[in-house]
Amino acid sequence: MEEVLVKKGETVVSDNKDTRLTARSLGAALAVTASDPSAGVSGMAVCILPKKTDKTCEIPDILEQMRDLFKDMVTKGARPQNMMLFLAGAAGFADEPEDMALGKKLYKTAVKTLRKNGLKITADHVGGPLNRNVSVEVGDKHLTVAMLDEREVRL
Repeated sequence: MEEVLVKKGETVVSDNKDTRLTARSLGAALAVTASDPSAGVSGMAVCILPKKTDKTCEIPDILEQMRDLFKDMVTKGARPQNMMLFLAGAAGFADEPEDMALGKKLYKTAVKTLRKNGLKITADHVGGPLNRNVSVEVGDKHLTVAMLDEREVRL
């Protein structure tokens, strides 16, 4: 099986069932993952900016990444009503000032945007002082979340 590493600020969509999409060491970043098992399509966006404040910024914000993720999923044959949506990452820390809480801002933006567009989150694994790795095999109904202490959770 080929593993495709999705880096922070990137969006990857695949319809190759011999592919696993993986993001490592998310920290405060948020992995937005969509999978349509009936179409055999999965995608992942690893978001690091809640919204752009500078038009010259080359890194896409979460809204751009989510738009691109769903557009590319549909282009490859996925149907919104069949998509399973997973959110993972968005680590936070107890003493983190509200204006510095990047993970919380990303998560809130994603949830608000998905709800506004009538999309339901299947499962999430977010927050807390946890660094996570995530992976999805293309077309699978589950997201695997691995913590650095080697615990794994299948959502």
